[in-house]
Amino acid sequence: MRRRQQPTPSSSSSASDSDGSDIESCFDTRDETDAETEPTDIDTDVDGDDEPDLKWIAGEENAHPPEYYLDQEDNSDKSEDEDEDYSDGSLLLLDMIEDQFDRYCKYVRKDPARIMQALSYRTLKAFFEWMLNQRQGKGGRRLAGIKSASTLGTYWKVFRLVYERATREKIEGKLNRQMHRVLRKLAKKYHLSTKKREKTAMYVEDLAEYLQTNLTTTKKRFTHGRQRIQLALFCQLAGFSGNRPSALLKLRYRDIVVTLLRDPNSGPHRILIEFTCEFTKQFLGTKDAIKFVLPEIIFDPSLILSPHVFLLGLIFADRAFAAPNLRFATQLSGLDIRPGCQQLELLFKPSMLDVPIFRKSVKTGYGYEISPYEPLTYPTLLSLMKVIGLILGLLDPTRPYCLRYNAANEFNKSGDVTDALQNMMLQHASIDTFIKHYLPRRSGDIRAIVSGYEPQKDLMRAASRMTRWIDPGRPHALTVEQSRSVDNDRRLRKLLALRAKWSHRYKGAAMKQPGYQSLGSAIVNLRQRLRATLLKQLRDKWDTEHPVDEVELQLAGLKFCDNPGISMPIIDEMPPIQKRLAETVMTLPGTTVVEEFCRRNAAIEAVAAYCHFQEGGAVAMPRGRPSTQKAGPMMAKETNPQLAAAEAEKQALSNAMLLVFTEKRTTTCFLCLGEQSLPFQKRTFKFASPGDLTKHFKRKHLARIKEGDRLRCKVCQMGLQHKNHLLNHAESIHGTVLRVRDPIA
Repeated sequence: MRRRQQPTPSSSSSASDSDGSDIESCFDTRDETDAETEPTDIDTDVDGDDEPDLKWIAGEENAHPPEYYLDQEDNSDKSEDEDEDYSDGSLLLLDMIEDQFDRYCKYVRKDPARIMQALSYRTLKAFFEWMLNQRQGKGGRRLAGIKSASTLGTYWKVFRLVYERATREKIEGKLNRQMHRVLRKLAKKYHLSTKKREKTAMYVEDLAEYLQTNLTTTKKRFTHGRQRIQLALFCQLAGFSGNRPSALLKLRYRDIVVTLLRDPNSGPHRILIEFTCEFTKQFLGTKDAIKFVLPEIIFDPSLILSPHVFLLGLIFADRAFAAPNLRFATQLSGLDIRPGCQQLELLFKPSMLDVPIFRKSVKTGYGYEISPYEPLTYPTLLSLMKVIGLILGLLDPTRPYCLRYNAANEFNKSGDVTDALQNMMLQHASIDTFIKHYLPRRSGDIRAIVSGYEPQKDLMRAASRMTRWIDPGRPHALTVEQSRSVDNDRRLRKLLALRAKWSHRYKGAAMKQPGYQSLGSAIVNLRQRLRATLLKQLRDKWDTEHPVDEVELQLAGLKFCDNPGISMPIIDEMPPIQKRLAETVMTLPGTTVVEEFCRRNAAIEAVAAYCHFQEGGAVAMPRGRPSTQKAGPMMAKETNPQLAAAEAEKQALSNAMLLVFTEKRTTTCFLCLGEQSLPFQKRTFKFASPGDLTKHFKRKHLARIKEGDRLRCKVCQMGLQHKNHLLNHAESIHGTVLRVRDPIA
């Protein structure tokens, strides 16, 4: 990058102008204005005759009186200005290590402040060995423990910052070198792993298969349909821009600009999306925000990789456009740009500017809804990404940083991206950061390079893709029998026997005992750990035994066509709204511009509609009870199966509506029945008994009603004043007996 030339001072400048002339020249505007007084001139004449002109100094508009600033001079705390400017995540880590050190000092009965002042490597060695032996945290929570040497090294770096924050001094170099030797010995003693985690990149080919699985799978049910859409949009933005996950999750509407741009080549107008990540990783101050530009691609081979479709779908679902009548994607095709202008900006409502794009789902009395202001958290995003990767059959866990790794490598290979531009887009101080942390530790086609042959680039790219290790048969979840088998564990049997003993002793009042709920939590946590361990064992067994079995079967004469294999979920298993989403997004490009715009608009409308659909979350594990009957539509033998299914659903809904008014003790939940965003099966679900319906009503609806919530019966189309009104309405109108009343203030 060419460096700007600095202006050189004129040799004719007089000595009298040297005092402050260089400073004043920075604000010189004489070439731009003819005013006699420059905006930056300072009047130094403050004689008594000019005192009335200085009344503004003590005017009411000033925020603080003079005493405030005098107090700042005399009593300001110097330590506040010396504190480092760390991010919230770094501060949490600092506080965690400081809390661990305080717990250690309390354990050995010593004063933390005195130990900090007389710190020695023996004390530090004992402290870090104590950390390695910890198995329980606050409140008896089980700790995963330190598994790798790199984690131990990170904790040492953080402790150095904790020491500096407490003493205002840095740890001396000799002690630092001693601790490096101590940490290496501790890593060997406790058999910590020294292998670094593989930084697998998710190529765009991998991303396409991943997003297709995300849209079509029925093996994973999100709590709300918008989460499925948000996951797809996040992967697209992260895969194309290489932004850090935390920066993308904090995107707001004010950070996005949607514009209809005139094509300089006289083609159709393009939708241009620009987004700016302001909340980037910060160290010792903020960094310059970078604007990323995504122009629309006409005749896009795959809309599943189109951020325009998914982002515009979210925008239409939120009704975020400032133009009140711009409510449907089909209206975008009719917009034009005024002659003489090059763009038409599609502004957002002022009330939507601070609303996050990626938002979390919350439980309510009517199921799951999308929070209006709370952003989606990184742990939730990480868990969703991992689950979809398991369903796809990938070997390595899918993490958000897999997308950043690939974008960084593609930037580095591109001839259109210089090192300076790459560092700016990735927010790196120098190219060394990329080389150390992002460059894959994998060679090229070494034989072809050394022998002078043409490197097999396509083959080498296929060898490093995530989907190279894809295997749809690899276990991604436990079966019902496998999940129940963990109850045979000795520790779990002991806890279950203790809970049964408590239940028998207190005869229905066990929940009121102080230790009963903690016992239930211990059982749930232990079950989860045992199931996770069992799944890992099954996956490891598959990866070691399945390749050998396949070789043996092929040597025995079995062909792949003879093996039915495991296919992707067929589209008929999806709910109708998900089927519409998959069919519109995974369509081929049109032959004309009009057909292509219709294809794009249909996909946007399908995305917007799916954002209002409740998927309901994970299904509870069966407990061996008799299977309940679902009010499912009966398929009529007609020429058009879709029309027959729609008519059958309509009839089943009508029957269910009639039953919640006529049955004395109904088994259908009237709140679920009236929630149109729920799947058909959940709306018309019939419980085994009225008692099971009562349990469902208490657990899924009453427990989630908060004070101040607006209650409504959507079956009767009437508002309810408070929770007791809802209970009376449920029993007197819809035959749902709850026997629960709250005192009315």
